[in-house]
Formats: sequence, structure tokens, C-alpha cells
Amino acid sequence: MPFPHPILIVGAGPVGLSLALALARAGIPAEVFEADAELNTQIRASTFHPKTLEMFQEWGVADAIIRHGYKVHRLQYWERSPRRLIADFDYGCIAADTPYPYRLQCPQHIATRILKPAVEANATGKVHMGHQLLDFVDCGAYVTARFATANGLVERRGSYIIGADGTHSVVRKQLGIGFQGKTYEDRFLLIGSDLKTSDLLPGAAQVCYIFDPQEWVIILNLPDIVRVVFRMTDNENEETALREDNLRMRIRRFFGETPPYTIKAIQLYRVHQRVADTFRMGRAVLVGDAAHNNNPSGGMGMNSGIHDAANLADKLQRMYNGEPDGLLDEYARERRQYAIESVQLYTDRQYTHMVMRAGEEREHRNKMLFDAANDPVKARAYMLRASMLEDRI
Repeated sequence: MPFPHPILIVGAGPVGLSLALALARAGIPAEVFEADAELNTQIRASTFHPKTLEMFQEWGVADAIIRHGYKVHRLQYWERSPRRLIADFDYGCIAADTPYPYRLQCPQHIATRILKPAVEANATGKVHMGHQLLDFVDCGAYVTARFATANGLVERRGSYIIGADGTHSVVRKQLGIGFQGKTYEDRFLLIGSDLKTSDLLPGAAQVCYIFDPQEWVIILNLPDIVRVVFRMTDNENEETALREDNLRMRIRRFFGETPPYTIKAIQLYRVHQRVADTFRMGRAVLVGDAAHNNNPSGGMGMNSGIHDAANLADKLQRMYNGEPDGLLDEYARERRQYAIESVQLYTDRQYTHMVMRAGEEREHRNKMLFDAANDPVKARAYMLRASMLEDRI
């Protein structure tokens, strides 16, 4: 057997668990090690694009995740002032291209609670909670990793170690791999409530991007909550902005009067756009946010990480069947190139559209989107790109 030891995966987020599931279903021993004692419950990514749902179908979890999600059939762009609909895209235009012609909104902490038992249902898949990676050694023919647990130090041997441990990856930092890029100056304020989209913006679709050079907004429908993401202005004090009376005032100022509602979630964060200098060094490989991250416009961060996992699982399965480990260099090249030339370019352009100030630029943007939404050929191409299915254009 070419892998005398299991694949060690650091991080039980959607990317690490997806990789473990793909490997375990192929009969390849894979063990996930998560620092936290329980799966994360924080508000994080929630968008699953059609290509990702196709992968979940292959791994046997698509139906379960879809049952817990909210299907988005339309994508809209609005101008805040004057308030008008610019472009209305229907996912039906890609119905012939994918069995999942919609965008699924499902919080990642729900998805991980489906992925984890699916991994553990396979004889070759294990998930170890409460195992914090301290360090590892690449011994040439294998790796050894040390984990801190509530019961003391645990040392494990693996054929490879995979860093799926997020932006602050211990694996990447130990390897000394650079993580170049930028941090956006803007701060993002997420308010989740039991309001309906129609309460906020009559005629709005389930996902809306509302352009404004000062305070743009994204509206996302989830099964039991509507998320509204605001761009905070430069001079705002964070502590003041997070007071409930000011959160409600912000919603009223932007959308007008609404029915009574309950605020269910608040999050304030900054956004980074970075990519690791390499995704592979010896017997260590990076996936997901450990390898690359980007701004959330378009919802491609988590998805591209899961696509990393699918690509890497395919390479590891071929190696398991006897092909050389140079396939990991192919993985590193392919996924790094995609992160730079596709995901980061697309999300950065989406962000640029949100914050455009010059009137002429904004009119050009609006005309481009309007024309695309109203031309069947352009609309299909646009939605395939937005769905990460650009290879089918």
C-alpha cells in the first residue's frame, strides 16, 4: 500500500471535513484533528454554489445539506440612490448546465455537522476534537505531528499532513510560507434578524447587492435569518456602532421603516485577500483559507476551499493507486493559479463594483449588468461564472 499511514488533516471546518470525506469514501485512511472541543458555531460563510453541490452529491451529502439550506433562484443588483433595480439574474438560465441551478444559503456550521458524521460513518475516516496542533516534522518518508489534548500530548504519524486550519494556519506558519496580499480598509458589519427581504426592500430577490459609494449593503436569505452586511464608514467607532439602538437606526436609515423584528446575530470583521507563496512543501499541503483567502463578495471563499479539497483528494487517490507524488505539485500549481487568476480577480471586481464613486463608472457598471441580465447568452455566461462553473461557458 503506497500510504502506510493515514492522511493527517488539521482543521475540522468545511474544507478539512470535505477532504476527509472524499478520501474516506475512496478507502483512504484520513484523520481530522480539530483544536476546539466542539465544531464551530460562529457566523461564517453560508453560500454553496452549484459546483460545490455537485461535489457534495458525489460524496453522498448533498441532499442532507440542501434540506437544511435555502435555495436562491435569483440574484439582483440595486442602486441605493435613486433606489432602482439594475439587474435581475435568474439561475434558471443555467438549468441545462447543472443539476443544481441555484445558490444554496446554509451556514457552514450546519454543513460541518452533516459532514463530520459522514466522515465517521466510513471505516477509514476519523475526527479527533480537542486536538491542537503544536508542531510537526517531515521525516522524508512520513510526517510526525504533535497535538495538545485535555489528556496530554498525543503524537501521530501520517503519510502527509494537510493544513486546513484557516487564515492563521499553524501548518503554513511552521513551514515559513509567505502569505502575501492585502487587507481591505473597509470594515464589514453583519446584522442578522428575523426580518424578511420584502420588509427591507420591496421586490428584492433572496440575494441582493445594493450599490452605494459610502455604505453599500448585501442582503442574504438563510433558512431562519436574513443577514444584512453593511460597509461601515471610515469615522465610525466600533463600540458605538454595535449598540442595539444604533444597529436599528442603521437599518432604518438605509431601508426606512420596517415591521418589528428581533436582532439574532451581530458580527464585525475586516476582510483580507491573500495567497500563500506555495501550496505544497514536502509532505505538507495547504488547502482553503490556509492557502488563500479573499473578500466575501460573491461567496467564493469557502467554495474554492472545498474545490481545493476535491482536487487534492483526486490527486491523493491517484497516488494511492500508484502514481507519483509529483501530482501534489500539480495540485499546488492548479489551485494557486485558480485562486489568483479566477477567484481573487472575480471577488475583487465585485468589491470594486460595490464601492465605485465616479458617476460615469457607475453608469458603465449598471449598463454592463443590465445588458448581461437581459441577454440570454450573456446571462448564462455571467451566472456560470458566478456559480464557479466557468469551465462550462
